[in-house]
Amino acid sequence: MHGGKKVAKFNQQGFTIVELLIVVVVIGILAAIVIVAYNGITIQATWTKIQSNLKSIDKSLAIYHAQNGSYPVSSSTWVYSCETGITNFIPELSSITPSLPQAPCENASNHSDTWVYSSNGTDYKIIHIRPNPSIADQVPANLQDTRYSSSQPTWGYWSPGAATW
Repeated sequence: MHGGKKVAKFNQQGFTIVELLIVVVVIGILAAIVIVAYNGITIQATWTKIQSNLKSIDKSLAIYHAQNGSYPVSSSTWVYSCETGITNFIPELSSITPSLPQAPCENASNHSDTWVYSSNGTDYKIIHIRPNPSIADQVPANLQDTRYSSSQPTWGYWSPGAATW
């Protein structure tokens, strides 16, 4: 007793504001690391999927050539996979690959995230055009193509004679 009055003793329980701020900062740093890692993984997954799909078309073209002695001739200079109404932009390959992979066509236009195909029967070129350069760093030098478009990252597969197109 102190002067006839009881003095209550308080036990400090809980966290101080400084401790809470430190925890919030640490959680923020960890969240930033996870977001950066996630973005890198999604870019890599996008690249892998598109590369796999184009490689599948490239293999189908090789099978078609082995069976027919030529590549499917394109109906125009370049056939775009994202043109309205096209479900199989290289129809001759439907007997080899019934469900030919389709380009992402994010903006559903001819020049946005699309694949283009050109062939004169002797040579061919299949290219992916992507205005978003996020996957450009993933593309090996031997797959990069600047002849179709120097303003957009393009890459793909082609026969030796089509390398200069």
